[in-house]
Amino acid sequence: MEEALKLNFTIFGLDEKGTMTVLMIILDMLIVAFIVWLGSIGKKRRPAGPQNLVEWTVMYICNYADSIIGEKDAPRYYALLVMLFLYIFVGNLIGLIPGLVSPTASLSVTVTLAVGVWLYTWFEGLKRKGVVKFFAHYAGPKSVPIAIRIPLFFIELLSDFSRMISLSFRLFGNIVAKEVLLSVLVTLILGFWPIVAKSVINGMIFSIAAVLRPLIIWLGVLVSLIQAGVFTLLTATYIAGAAVSHEEHSSEDEKHHINV
Repeated sequence: MEEALKLNFTIFGLDEKGTMTVLMIILDMLIVAFIVWLGSIGKKRRPAGPQNLVEWTVMYICNYADSIIGEKDAPRYYALLVMLFLYIFVGNLIGLIPGLVSPTASLSVTVTLAVGVWLYTWFEGLKRKGVVKFFAHYAGPKSVPIAIRIPLFFIELLSDFSRMISLSFRLFGNIVAKEVLLSVLVTLILGFWPIVAKSVINGMIFSIAAVLRPLIIWLGVLVSLIQAGVFTLLTATYIAGAAVSHEEHSSEDEKHHINV
């Protein structure tokens, strides 16, 4: 990863790396709060500038939630999905700033996000469906033979637990890979700069690294956007599976098709 700023202090008894992670988490939350504030001030019927971008982002996520969870149930989860997307996207982008690191490049952060989402889906599922119906959906529909439903229950339950691992490591791995690429290019640029004039080969390596640096940054922005979108999409999918009954979702889809 890129060399982070050197800190002359620590907080909460953490080491320097842990302190930097906590500071980046706080910075991430402050930026997200600023974005939300920016999108809410001076509301106009025809928004422009930053407000237009924020409203478009929120509207896109909400529409996506409607298509996955259903128009009836999705609004109760709008705030969660929008804040998740903004927090992860901004956190991913922070690592592109020299001297800073992405909070999402810390496994403790991605695991916390994944476990939080998993616990929330279980909480919503148990609250809205009840204990019996919630655990019954792991065994599949009643039309499935009982001999298949019993092993299916344990397989689906294990698969549900594995979501915490897949969510956390997918986000962590992609963001770390992005920062490692940037770190390698920075090392090449800084390492070969003093001897560029002394060697044609070193000059070529320096030139290639200097050209690739902005391209990798743009790739980093794209990866940051995709990973935030994937995490939010999977969260909506898990909520739909745990908290919304298939019958309700199917009936809403039928009404939507009829109206269209």
